[in-house]
Parts: sequence; structure tokens; C-alpha cells
Amino acid sequence: MKLSTRVRYGVRAMIELATYPEGEVVSLNDLAQSQRISNKYLEPMMTTLKIAGLVESVRGKLGGYRLAAPAKSITLWDIYSKLDTSSTLIECLYQEVNQKSACPLLQTCAAHEVWEDLSAAMVSVLQSKNIQDLARRQRQLKSRVKTTK
Repeated sequence: MKLSTRVRYGVRAMIELATYPEGEVVSLNDLAQSQRISNKYLEPMMTTLKIAGLVESVRGKLGGYRLAAPAKSITLWDIYSKLDTSSTLIECLYQEVNQKSACPLLQTCAAHEVWEDLSAAMVSVLQSKNIQDLARRQRQLKSRVKTTK
């Protein structure tokens, strides 16, 4: 299984925003530099997250982005479900038997049940992880790296 670069970078950007004091605005440039993501790639993701209500943008010279809700209330699933346009592991999970494009083996496929279980497990894990906890962990990891140098 592979998460898209868009999702991975979006999660990293959201974790970075959560490492700042609540309400603090971070410029797109600073966010991109700290996460080693190009501005050109990051900007459309932030726009998507803004439309989804996960971040707010502030215009002007001191503008940028901040979380639109408390970090503890934003889960990885919130981010994944907005940035991954398919939001499904395998197409047949969301097909109806009478759909023209449905897999012809849909009703008799034993693997389909495994894909359902795997998808449910992935959603459960992503819903159980919030940005606040990950930001806390990121700060710990960074401080540990600084002390070993």
C-alpha cells in the first residue's frame, strides 16, 4: 500500500503548523522550507485544506496559514480524505453490483472481504491519530536529534 505524496506532504505541513503556538500564522514560504516542499507543490494542497476547513489563510505581508481548529481535533483521516482524491484502497469497495463498471466477480470474490477489512483498519488508524500528538512527537524527535549532535 502506498500513500500519495500529496497526502504525506499535507500531513507534514499540518504537523508543522501544529508545532507553532495556537493561532500563529506561518508563511507558505517558511512552511515549504521547513518541510522541504516546493511552494508550487504546497500551495494547491493548502488551498484544498483551506476549502476543507482544516486551515485558515491570512492575507498580507505577514500572511500565511494557521490551523482552523485545535490540533487535537484534526486527525490524519481528516487530511487524507481531503487530499487523496480516490480515498479508497481499491475501486471495487465502492461499487454497486448493478453498476455497469462494477467488477464482474464482485459477488463471488473472497478477496473483496479482505480489502474491506484492510480499508476499515486503515481508516481506523488514521482516525486515531491527531495532529497535536504528532506535533508533540515531532518536537521530541527534533530535540533528541539536536542533543546528539
